[in-house]
Amino acid sequence: MELRARTPAGAVLVACAERLADDLAAGAATRDRERSYPFAGLRLLQRAGYFAAPVPEEVGGIGVGSVHDTVVASSRLARGDASLAIGVNMHLVVVLNLARRWQMARAAGNVRRERAFGTSLRAIASGRVVMAAALSEPGQDLTRPATRAERTGAGWRIDGQKIFCTMSPAATVLVTSVGFRGEDGAERYGYVEIPVDTPGVTVNDDWDALGMRSSGSHSVSFQNVELPAGALRGGFPAGELAPYVERNLPSGLFHASASLGIAEAAFTHTARADRIGDDARARMLVAESAVDLATARAAIARAAMLIDEHHAANPAGPGPEDEIIAVFAEGQAAKTYVNEAATRVVDRALALSGGAGYLNGSPLARAYRDVRAGAFMHPLGANRAYGFLSDVALGRPYDLR
Repeated sequence: MELRARTPAGAVLVACAERLADDLAAGAATRDRERSYPFAGLRLLQRAGYFAAPVPEEVGGIGVGSVHDTVVASSRLARGDASLAIGVNMHLVVVLNLARRWQMARAAGNVRRERAFGTSLRAIASGRVVMAAALSEPGQDLTRPATRAERTGAGWRIDGQKIFCTMSPAATVLVTSVGFRGEDGAERYGYVEIPVDTPGVTVNDDWDALGMRSSGSHSVSFQNVELPAGALRGGFPAGELAPYVERNLPSGLFHASASLGIAEAAFTHTARADRIGDDARARMLVAESAVDLATARAAIARAAMLIDEHHAANPAGPGPEDEIIAVFAEGQAAKTYVNEAATRVVDRALALSGGAGYLNGSPLARAYRDVRAGAFMHPLGANRAYGFLSDVALGRPYDLR
């Protein structure tokens, strides 16, 4: 039984993702081989209004406010082309965060912030904005970006290097994490939206990986990038976990949604009675994958619903710090399990396919490589997830360095 949307707006988005997945699948093998970006598929998504899905109806969007429903739609999209889906996911995480900020400002009666976030959301609702997340850095401390924003007479200067900037070939805006000093001189963490065509921004054509080969996850360089004074405001104290986590509650589940979609497609491709027959070993592989898929769906759905419940219980603010950490930990446990279970499902599918799945150009060969990417995606990659989850469970101090 597949995951289903829980809201009417979410059901529309999931149905849209299912239709688009079929179109995105065409040519995916060629793009994978050529390492070319699926611009045509991205235009299909734009025409369908997919990039504006989480924007509230009041500011021109479709109004899919449920993290659960957006994650379900993303898993469907990944069945067609996971390389494109992971970039779309980065965009959707940012839009969900902006929508959450707009809703909190509205509930708190903060007209200035409501208007500011509303302006950004209306621009996204126009369909012309495609955002790529420029967040990852080599050897990074997740709560202390090495990319710097320095004050100038006219505003800010941005310098730094980002990696794994997925969907960067098609982006109009790079949402970039920066470290900067506040008015009091204290170190802070902030986000800036940098138009890709800003002087000093270079998207490097250097993505050549084992899997997700057409995701356009290039590195990006910022050298003397000038931004106006209003481009960076507020932020939060660098090194503090709760503010970072609160802004990234759904991020891990979107990474997991791609893994789930890949696994579901691989299972459907091979788990057919006409192929399996009465072979005992093959039937065991199918049963083991059925167990993994059922459990993965349950885990990701529960974690997403916990985020929706947390947002509903805290309409005007982020909520208690201990609750934020607990909800984030549940999401990371789900992400870690789904990534690993999906890999097992794809491995079994390849075994069931025989030699056909081993050939380059086979969707199973591509799935075998693509599904392994989820384990490296922050927040949190598996190398940090296990340490963080054990610290939370044992009541020990934790950080994300």
